[in-house]
Amino acid sequence: MCEPKSNFVSHDLVHNLKCTKRGPRIRHDMRKTRTWPGARFMCVCKDGDLNTAAYCLAEFMHEPFQPFPMATVAVHHSIKEEFIEMLRSRFRQLKPHVANHPNYLRAVEELKYGPRRVKYVLADPADAPPCASPILLTDDVTHLFFPSGPSGTTTMHSFQTMQQVAHIFGKETPKFDAVYFFDEGISSVYILAELIKCVQFFVNCMDACLMEIMTYYMEHMPMVIYKRGYHYETLELGNQWKIIVFPYSTTILRQCCCPTGQCRCYATHSACCEDHLHT
Repeated sequence: MCEPKSNFVSHDLVHNLKCTKRGPRIRHDMRKTRTWPGARFMCVCKDGDLNTAAYCLAEFMHEPFQPFPMATVAVHHSIKEEFIEMLRSRFRQLKPHVANHPNYLRAVEELKYGPRRVKYVLADPADAPPCASPILLTDDVTHLFFPSGPSGTTTMHSFQTMQQVAHIFGKETPKFDAVYFFDEGISSVYILAELIKCVQFFVNCMDACLMEIMTYYMEHMPMVIYKRGYHYETLELGNQWKIIVFPYSTTILRQCCCPTGQCRCYATHSACCEDHLHT
């Protein structure tokens, strides 16, 4: 009698698939931390895609102690309340490694019992208890409100002009590694890029792979490249070389397949996502 091959696809493999192995256990660092590991800054303009911006910000706020946290968001004053509601509707209960993190617990105590009272937004109680909810500070305070280091919260500021966004960027305490910019047009990002000390600007996208443009940036050579649905550009603004990326295809969100901040495509001379993208 013939033996089935080891890779034979049986009926049970399709209709009654069972897992026989446990997934890897992830150990989270629960120690107090004083450093911001590559903090991010978000700017949401009045004509930006609010749904996408709210989704992205909420996802970051659920893991505030992972590398590259979203520390601060600047929102145009005309859409501030609408954006807060859209963001709050996406809040869910924090996982234990966040809700029990000493920095988060310290922030909750400061907000509840500290000498200064500030306004902040929590999830709807039906979605998350107050002791395990993302926290959005809406009272125009900076992270100086808390002791040094990431607090597990995100500060929100309102603005009317790019000059005000630059002021917000400068008065916040984290050193921001990248700016996420949401607007229907792209002209405003060039104004902001000239005003602030930051290299990476992602317009209507999140952490696209920078392999394509990095060589030109390192050599301080102005260049524009169109690759995999993105416009990559490096240029000098405000006596600093910048990298500006935005999608030109219909897909507004399409991240690099590498873990955030750990793209190795340039180092290995390969292009990530080539197996997944066809543009």
